[in-house]
Amino acid sequence: MKPFNTTLRTLVLALGLTGSLVSLAATAAQTPEPVAATQQQQSCACFDVKVLGQGPAVILIPGVASSGDVWQSTVETLQADYQLHIFTLAGFAGVKPIPMQSWGEGYLAIQQQAILRYISEQQLDKPVVIGHSLGGYLALALAAKAPEQIGGAINVDGLPALGALFAQGNGQTGTTTGDSKPQQNRGGFDPMSMAKSMANNEQWQQRIVADMYRSDGATSGRVMGELMRADLRPQLGKIRVPVLTLGALQHGAPYSTPEQVQKNYENQLANAPAQYHSFAFAPESKHFIMADAPQWLNQQIQQFLQHNRSGAL
Repeated sequence: MKPFNTTLRTLVLALGLTGSLVSLAATAAQTPEPVAATQQQQSCACFDVKVLGQGPAVILIPGVASSGDVWQSTVETLQADYQLHIFTLAGFAGVKPIPMQSWGEGYLAIQQQAILRYISEQQLDKPVVIGHSLGGYLALALAAKAPEQIGGAINVDGLPALGALFAQGNGQTGTTTGDSKPQQNRGGFDPMSMAKSMANNEQWQQRIVADMYRSDGATSGRVMGELMRADLRPQLGKIRVPVLTLGALQHGAPYSTPEQVQKNYENQLANAPAQYHSFAFAPESKHFIMADAPQWLNQQIQQFLQHNRSGAL
């Protein structure tokens, strides 16, 4: 069994911070001076968005250092019946980063505010928010904190409290990261090895690495620091819209069994009301379910949207 601290060190190496590696705790502690919320909202170019299709609105959010293109097969499946708003978050996959002096309460808070502002400005009627990894965390956060503004959420292999999982020492390596920009060969770190740990599909492994290098390393590192400190579990009891969590049971392989991975999810989301929240698990998939089990993923998404379209959505 691989020692837990070695697994954590591999994750830290993946953050690719400029200059000497800084610990996640030290990185997270370097909080910029707060900026008034109204100023943040007016100045934040928080994401790029592509809009395709017609019908009920669906927002698609990728993970750390990932492009909205990770949703391509889902877009092809849904665009005839839904209006799809496909995000790529600031600092990732070639999108300009948000200046850190304007982060205020932090990247996660800024993105939640910006997504809700986008929903209001675009006059979207209770859209479903679908997120992978970091995007899954944001989908859960919106379902818990703003259920009156969204119609439902699908969390694709994200966790509400990544740091708590690592603290347990049963590391489901990198569960809520899309990935992060590496510094090639630093300390022997191999970005392709990390990509292989997150997807079985070789073409997707190349795509993951390419997105790493197109992302801003400082943003990736700071966001990972926030995710390690974040804990949505106390807020999950406030969920009042349908939420589906899709887990990848091979994500921890070979260091965690599928049974351990599933148990981690069930423990972390135990506070979500059973009448609103449900699980489904991809038994043969690693972190990028859209790479390893795209048909299964899209079937789960379609069933969720169809089932809830005439109800809460």
